[in-house]
Amino acid sequence: MNSKFNLLFCTIVLTLALGCQLKKADYSDFNQFYEQFLQDSLFQVQHINFPLDGLPDNAVAYGDTLGNFRWTAENWRMHRPIDFDKTKFEQNFQTLGDELIIENIIDPTVGYGMMRRWAKIGGEWSLIYYVGLNPIQEKQ
Repeated sequence: MNSKFNLLFCTIVLTLALGCQLKKADYSDFNQFYEQFLQDSLFQVQHINFPLDGLPDNAVAYGDTLGNFRWTAENWRMHRPIDFDKTKFEQNFQTLGDELIIENIIDPTVGYGMMRRWAKIGGEWSLIYYVGLNPIQEKQ
């Protein structure tokens, strides 16, 4: 009886363990969104939460005059795809849960980079933060 109990217990534990495996997040909808965002200017503007927090290119040049900078539809420049095979830029994505993605694009040879943060809001992806091309600081 004890061995039957152990076998039943092991079967139940194994079934629960296999049934409760963590589901790997599927970002295929983000990949499709990302491609369309960089190709379609109307789609792009519709998926930006203006006024958008962030910083302009070369923000240090503004000094104290930058104030509470926000990207608006009026000062926004359309983002286009970057051909990473023809530049020294490197791209990486960091996912935080299923609904937040941080994208960093840097050129380590000159020490400049940019950052975009994407969030899934109401079932749709949007750009929620953008820092233009700026000197990157080395982590200490």
